[in-house]
Amino acid sequence: MARPDVFTQALRALDGGRGVAIACVIGARGSTPRHLGARMTVADDGEQWGTVGGGRIEQLVVAAAREVAGGAPPRVVHQHLVRDLAMCCGGSMTVVVTPAAGSRDAIAELAGNRTPRVLATPLDGGPLGVRAPRPGDPRPHHPVVQDGVLLERLGAAERAIVLGLGHVARHLGPLLAGVGFNVVVCDDGDTGATEAAVPWASELVESFDVAEIERRVGGFSVDDFVLIVTRDHAIDLRLLEQLIVRDELGYLGMIGSRGKVGRFRKRLEVRGLLDGEVGAARWARLRAPVGLNVGAETPEEIAVAIAAELIAVRRLGVATAAAWAPVRPADDEAP
Repeated sequence: MARPDVFTQALRALDGGRGVAIACVIGARGSTPRHLGARMTVADDGEQWGTVGGGRIEQLVVAAAREVAGGAPPRVVHQHLVRDLAMCCGGSMTVVVTPAAGSRDAIAELAGNRTPRVLATPLDGGPLGVRAPRPGDPRPHHPVVQDGVLLERLGAAERAIVLGLGHVARHLGPLLAGVGFNVVVCDDGDTGATEAAVPWASELVESFDVAEIERRVGGFSVDDFVLIVTRDHAIDLRLLEQLIVRDELGYLGMIGSRGKVGRFRKRLEVRGLLDGEVGAARWARLRAPVGLNVGAETPEEIAVAIAAELIAVRRLGVATAAAWAPVRPADDEAP
């Protein structure tokens, strides 16, 4: 089970009569341990939930947060990690510390809530604001600073729609749920796989029919990560034929050897599903074999590789380690 979020912990502490502050990263330049939107809750006795990066920067933030939780006004902590704190990361961080008591209604609305919401964190430590999403709002995990507030889309997480409930899926599902994906698992149940509990899944769809799955999940979207990891190559091919033409999907991945993937490509070409520029773009979008290439062999290792790839796509927008670019300090912040 995933840990309670910082808002749930803040609400519990407030309801228990404790002083509480919420710290949030509102600025990050160069190579920093956490980035915009990283958040933690701190009680007046020093107990904390979440992290803004650890080390000396977090020690300073916790000290400031304890003061705010005890009744002091909001604080803004700005530190250059090398010059001010002798940390090796580089870059600088700005963290706003907001008293939780004045934001109780917003915190209560966010605590444990999976409904999409946009959180506005004032850069000066003013009360938090919550509203429904609007066109043009930031994507999940990509907060932005606008007009004196940090805007973040929270609530309904990206969905990982896992097609197949075999060995890999049994290890993959809990990993994805643990890092915040809303996991939907699908299997036809012919091998009895659906008889065992899947507490990490928000929904179990007993079907490999794409139309039925789409109906059950309320349609596909750009926030959907679809993974084909079934027990049977024929089922994999049938699913791939139906899904590769679904351009609205944010991500499509399939397990298998490079030989299997090559044979599937030829069959899709014969069917005309990869014709022209559109078809070429569809094939380029498919992640197969799915997962970062870390030499994984066991189901447990393959699950880790796939989960790592989904995190990379969610956070960085790229699916391969070779495409990652190191974060370098700005010229004026180089040690």
